[in-house]
Amino acid sequence: MVKTFLTDQQIKVLVLRAKGLRQSEIAEMLGTSRANVSILEKKALEKIEKARNTLLLWEQINSKIRVEVKKGEDVFEVPEKLFRKADEMGIKVPYSTAEIITFLVEHAPVENRLVKRDFTLFLDSRNRLRISECILDDITIEGDRKG
Repeated sequence: MVKTFLTDQQIKVLVLRAKGLRQSEIAEMLGTSRANVSILEKKALEKIEKARNTLLLWEQINSKIRVEVKKGEDVFEVPEKLFRKADEMGIKVPYSTAEIITFLVEHAPVENRLVKRDFTLFLDSRNRLRISECILDDITIEGDRKG
């Protein structure tokens, strides 16, 4: 069996929910309460979200390039930041300004051209644009502190 963060019971609940069963129906099938099924489902979804965030953080750590985008910035200025950083690092960004803006409008916390929350835009190891709300510069490694 594949190793996951989910218990066998959590997997059963998710499989049955994906088939369209209600929590009460699942509870009856598993011989437990609807409240227990609800808890199993909630905990499973929390674990899945943490796993997604962990993978995204790992992709960001191994990214080719990343730029920090701050609350209040005009989304139309972000592509130039990315291109400037890429030029400094000798990396070719395989997207046009219009493609980057479209990506940001669809995936980033942006409203009326303005950034609503800080985030990182990065180009992952497979040349995909990605968004992460984790700012790696905020993570201090013990040996990195100036004393």
